Amino acid sequence: MNQESMMKRWNRVISPFAVLGLGSLAIALTTLSSRAIANSPDPLTQLLSTRSCVGCNLAGADLRRYDLSGVNLSKANLRNANFFQANLENADLHGADLRDAYLGEVNGRAANFNAARLDYANLNRGDFAGATFYTTSFREALIERVNFQNALLSAADFTQAVIVATDFRGAVLCGALMPYGDYRHACTAAETNAAAE
Repeated sequence: MNQESMMKRWNRVISPFAVLGLGSLAIALTTLSSRAIANSPDPLTQLLSTRSCVGCNLAGADLRRYDLSGVNLSKANLRNANFFQANLENADLHGADLRDAYLGEVNGRAANFNAARLDYANLNRGDFAGATFYTTSFREALIERVNFQNALLSAADFTQAVIVATDFRGAVLCGALMPYGDYRHACTAAETNAAAE
């Protein structure tokens, strides 16, 4: 028997085993990846257990009355989330997408909302004293009876926002775009830079 015929015979014997082996490998990998997905917590469970969910998707989440003080939700998708009476004190929400979110009666004191998107959000009766909103967008947001005392709102965009009976005492509004125009009252670069740090 020559070498070529031996190779053909060998290939006929090995080929079914190779296919069977590859099939078994594919099944094993699928099972492992399914278990990994099943074992990874959903974003809300992760947030509550670790107090951090950076960049996670919590769009439409019901977070009413949750104690989220000090959590890290930076760059998270929180569109249409309901934070009614939630405690967000000292929370990090910089870069978060909070469009259409409901933040009614929220305690957001000293929270970081820098560069967050709060377009179309409802902030009624929220307490954001001492919070930072540097370059945050509030386009068409509903802001009624909100406490922004001593908050940093430099370069925030309030274009077409509805602002009613809101307390801005001590807030830094340098460069903020208000519904009535660009806010430049008592605006110095040094003051804004110091507040942003």
